[in-house]
Amino acid sequence: MGACESTTADGNRKARARSRGEPLPKGKRAATKMPKLATADLDSSRQVEEQEIDERDEILRRGVRKELQKMIDKYDADINDYTFGQNKTLLLEACIVCPNPDVIDMIMEKGADVDKEEYQTGNTAIFLSALDLKVDFVRNLLKYQPNLQHRNHSRQNIFDFLKFQLFEQRQKIGRDLTEDEKEKYNEKKKKMELIGIELEKH
Repeated sequence: MGACESTTADGNRKARARSRGEPLPKGKRAATKMPKLATADLDSSRQVEEQEIDERDEILRRGVRKELQKMIDKYDADINDYTFGQNKTLLLEACIVCPNPDVIDMIMEKGADVDKEEYQTGNTAIFLSALDLKVDFVRNLLKYQPNLQHRNHSRQNIFDFLKFQLFEQRQKIGRDLTEDEKEKYNEKKKKMELIGIELEKH
């Protein structure tokens, strides 16, 4: 019997065995199960990762000092890795969601890079804090000498960014402001000016 005939006969035997419900040889059985196991492991790993991100995010949102410190001390990833949705580091996420400015010192003590960019926008921690009008966050970040000439993906440094944000707010509100809109706009403007003063000091 030639090599081709042998291969064909072997294939026919396997097909007949499958149709009769007979088990495949051990090696073949393992080979067919491997992709399913790998997929299951990957899905399980993703679920665990998403759960960890949600738990960390919740701790950041609560802003309780003891909880923050415990979470940061146990942080098992590189402090500068994009561990929040493949876009943000712990420091960047904290600047967006955490109400407690002490979190900046806690994260920076672990060796965080103050100029690490948000992946999609190129914004650094100081941009995100300024965007949320977190004056105390900006003050804390300035202690770590961030690069104020850093330009995001829109080619704006932090000073350009603040001017643009103020302009955008004014445009969204429109020319004819209600009293409530005027109050909100003036409050934002005041906070942005405070942030500008803090930046100018450096």
